[in-house]
Order: sequence, then C-alpha cells, then structure tokens
Amino acid sequence: MLTDGNHKPGSVKMGYYALRFLFTNIYHKEWAKEYLPTPKVAKTLPLVLSKDEVSDVLGAIDNFKHRAIIMLIYSTGARVSESVNIKLTDIDSRRMQVNIQEGKGLKQRKVPLSPVLLSVLRDYYKKYKPQHYLFEGAGGKGTHLGITAVRTICINARHRTPQVKKPYTPHTFRHCFATHHLEQGTNILVIQRLMGHSDLSNTLKYLHVQQLNTSQVVNPLDTLEGLEGLCRNK
Repeated sequence: MLTDGNHKPGSVKMGYYALRFLFTNIYHKEWAKEYLPTPKVAKTLPLVLSKDEVSDVLGAIDNFKHRAIIMLIYSTGARVSESVNIKLTDIDSRRMQVNIQEGKGLKQRKVPLSPVLLSVLRDYYKKYKPQHYLFEGAGGKGTHLGITAVRTICINARHRTPQVKKPYTPHTFRHCFATHHLEQGTNILVIQRLMGHSDLSNTLKYLHVQQLNTSQVVNPLDTLEGLEGLCRNK
C-alpha cells in the first residue's frame, strides 16, 4: 500500500514510521530494514525572490508596521515566530545587533543590525510607541503580533504584486536573506550562524537556488603563464 504510487511522498514516509513504531514498540518485533527500507522523500528547494521582486513586495505594503516586520525578516533572516517575539530591548543600536530568541529555549543568536533597518525602526517607534514587544498585537502592551497576521500581510501583498509570480510567504524572505547573502559572497558558515542552523546541510540547500554571476569567474586557461608563443599558429 505504501508503494502503490497513490500516495504523496510525505504520506508514505509518515506511514512508514507509524508501521515501524507498531512493530517495534507495540508488538516488540525486530524491524527488518532490508525488506522495507526508509522511503526517500525528494526535498523541495526553497522559493526565493529576486532583489527587484523583494522591492516590489515592500512597495506594495502600505501599512508601515506591516512593511517594517517584513523588512526585519528579510534583513535579519529571522523566522516568523522569532520576529514577532523580538522585544525593544533586543534591538542594540550601540553594537548594531539584533538579539534573536530561538524557539522556547534559552538559545539566542545575534545578527547584524542594518543601518537602513535601524532607521526604519526608529521611525516606526515614533509612530507606534511599542512598550514591550517590538511588534505589538491588537491587545496592546504585553502582546505581540500573531504569526497568522504576518502571513496575512503577504497574502494581501500578493494581490497587489501580480508581476511577482511566485507564491511568497513571510518565510520566503528568510530564504531570500540566505540566498542573497550567498550571491553577495558571504561565507556559508557565516550564513549558517546567522540563520541559526545547527546542521550545515540546512544551509547548503541555498547553494542550489542562488543566481551565480559567471561573468566574474576567471578561466583557468587565462591564469597559465608562458602561453604567449602557444597562442598563435606558427
């Protein structure tokens, strides 16, 4: 049933693990991997916008607060859940850093604070006067903007950017952060740290979607010495 071709790869993998759990934990049977190996699920590449498309999206978001949080995600590579939990005290303008709390644990990472983003956030603060969370929710002080609300920002923006054919979401701008850094020559290990990836393989996937500027590649033939006499027909 798992391999009859009528199920999605993700469903097949879920069924595989459920079956293995049944055999090993319920029936206490030995699981023979050679007869039913772990199904391989093709990994999809992250969806990435070009820089021009990012500009188009930002230009389509009229609400300054909404535009500011999308700019923050693109500028810091923060996950949506991380971005809505950023507090005022996490913006360090002296060291030009943003402190990002990763998940529910105590793990944190610091990412550079863009001067452009700092300017945006200063104007944003003057207008909205947040008290605790940088992006407060409808409940005001002590609440933060919801993840669903951030997703809605992109849903609305997509209606206003028909020229951007890709179905982008807030998480797309995290992908853009990593990919555009790669295209600018940022070291992959630096990007791994900025993204908060514990496994480098999660960062390496962006190598497959970056736009390589081949015009800057030096041909190895051009670097050889002593070819002057070999480049003409004698």
